[in-house]
Amino acid sequence: MLWLLEAGTLKIMAQAFRAGFRPSAEQQARFEARFGSDEASMGESRILTIAGDNAEISIKGVITKTPNFMAMLFGGGNTTYAEIISAIALAEQDENVSNTTLDIDSPGGEFDGLFDALAAIQGAKKPTKAVITGLGTSAAFAIASQADEIVASNVASRIGSVGVAASFDVDENEVTITSSEAPKKRPDVTTEEGKAMVREELDAMHDIFVEAIAAGRGTTVEKVNAEFGQGGTLLANEALKRGMIDSVAKTSLKVVKSTKQTTANSGNQPEANKMDLQILKAQHPETFAAAVQQGTDLERDRVTAHLIMGESSGAMKTACSAIKEGSAMTATLQATYMTAGRNLSDVGNRQDDDDAAAAAAANISASDDLGDPAEDVASLVEAKLGIKGE
Repeated sequence: MLWLLEAGTLKIMAQAFRAGFRPSAEQQARFEARFGSDEASMGESRILTIAGDNAEISIKGVITKTPNFMAMLFGGGNTTYAEIISAIALAEQDENVSNTTLDIDSPGGEFDGLFDALAAIQGAKKPTKAVITGLGTSAAFAIASQADEIVASNVASRIGSVGVAASFDVDENEVTITSSEAPKKRPDVTTEEGKAMVREELDAMHDIFVEAIAAGRGTTVEKVNAEFGQGGTLLANEALKRGMIDSVAKTSLKVVKSTKQTTANSGNQPEANKMDLQILKAQHPETFAAAVQQGTDLERDRVTAHLIMGESSGAMKTACSAIKEGSAMTATLQATYMTAGRNLSDVGNRQDDDDAAAAAAANISASDDLGDPAEDVASLVEAKLGIKGE
């Protein structure tokens, strides 16, 4: 698979895959079902929020052509190109919307599917602004580059990583032979000749990738290649200097001279009304419902991620503890799960050897009923999400 993805995220996903962490067919199917393929036909979108005359499209986590459970687990979330295209179309069709904001916090994503999304943004008639709140790199930066304006939400926003990468796992026991006239069909990446073949393909993809960014930013391919980081990631102020973005949002914090001073209400200005959940529900039921649904979705993602990692690694105790404590899927917890998974694999391999020797000696076989570890946390999940398990 070819990625337009920031290196750190790509490395984490590759390590997890090699360690054997992947969803079952049933888990992947349930995850895909949550993306609501029928939402667009009903005028709805999981990533679109309309407030007043502004449509905000949330582009979070790794961006893929189709829903990807691994991207959700290890990439900070998952958004699909199809969702972006659908959300833009809905914003364009809404007569009450006069402008669109792309709220981006993404390390990038797949090469496949990107250019359809870029075309949708390019074809939008309403003004579009991209706001990079954390990460706006690789494919995500390409998406931002098609907006009329790019704003970094703060000086710590990271931008760039312009380039195409391909990763290969080499199996020493695998031998691949291609037909005489098709040596590039399966290049041997352990040789310089094979690497050159792969690089030739990547260079061709890089060219059209950079051309899209240059067109979006109103600059030249030469400038993008020379000044937009050469594959590296830049902080907001440096990105601004190089013309990669248009501005960096200023902090709204103000210096308070004295904590003892208070300002009395003059009487001519009404006091600000405090907003709580009950008022929000009564005055803005649609916004309240959307907020509840978003919170439910996020909590379900968090719990599911820990369950999958716990089941795959054999560290269900860690998973249950993380669920109870409300812990996010941090890098530290990912490392804990991976370590447990490797240890479990080592123990399993040794056990297999012992079982094989015992079976050969006694000419017997045995099977152990391990049960389903997910059942042990069913009640916990139901309690946390307020839903009944299937």
